[in-house]
Amino acid sequence: MRSLRFYWTLYKVALRSRTEYRADFLIGVVTAVAMQLAGLAFYWVVFSKTPALGGWSAPRVLFLFGLSAMVLALSELTLNGIWQLPMYILNGELDRLFVYPVRSLVFLLVSRPELHSLGNLTSGALIVAYAWHLAPVPSSALVLLPLWIVCGTLVYTAVLVLLGCLSFSLVGPWSTHLFAAYQLLNATRYPLGIYPKSLKIVLLYLFPLGAAIFVPGAWLESGKHFGAAVLAPLAAAALMVTLAFTAWESALRRYQSTGS
Repeated sequence: MRSLRFYWTLYKVALRSRTEYRADFLIGVVTAVAMQLAGLAFYWVVFSKTPALGGWSAPRVLFLFGLSAMVLALSELTLNGIWQLPMYILNGELDRLFVYPVRSLVFLLVSRPELHSLGNLTSGALIVAYAWHLAPVPSSALVLLPLWIVCGTLVYTAVLVLLGCLSFSLVGPWSTHLFAAYQLLNATRYPLGIYPKSLKIVLLYLFPLGAAIFVPGAWLESGKHFGAAVLAPLAAAALMVTLAFTAWESALRRYQSTGS
């Protein structure tokens, strides 16, 4: 409980510091919404030419759009600090994380929330609501939606951590390797069936973002495999969080301070 209070206090302080820059906040929110609208523009182009994509109806693909947006938003809002890891290593700032009596990875993750995520969260929620207005879903889906969002967030953040651990070997002020996770999340906007087999394996098993997004969407589309829509996101989240902590601890054992 003491650790949880510490994390919560740290998060509140970090969040308060981000709210001081109002212009930056407004620009970030507008930009986030604009990016979601750009993705939707491509969606409308596709479905203006065809009634289905990969066997999925337009409302169910729209659901994938909204769910992936909310997963991105919750990760950015709560567990975004991994993007600062390359600079922390380069400047020697990572060392100070080790003096606190809490897990260094969680400390890093909660230390830099991004408020532009509110734009993604709002647009994602509106997209899901509209998709379910077009094609109503079972009432159980309303209960499961928070579970899918949280599990998707944990999987996405864990993928970021796994890729972020490369920063201990690729020392430099860049975080381009982290964008691979962002692109994989973007791939979950569309049905799994349209991708080549290799990418399907990546999205379902290697970095199982699809377990938290595709699998629930497939249940809504077909009405089959309700159990998978519940268990697959939970299993993927538990596995990836475990792997992320293991990889982080392994990377720290190889870490050498800059001495600055």
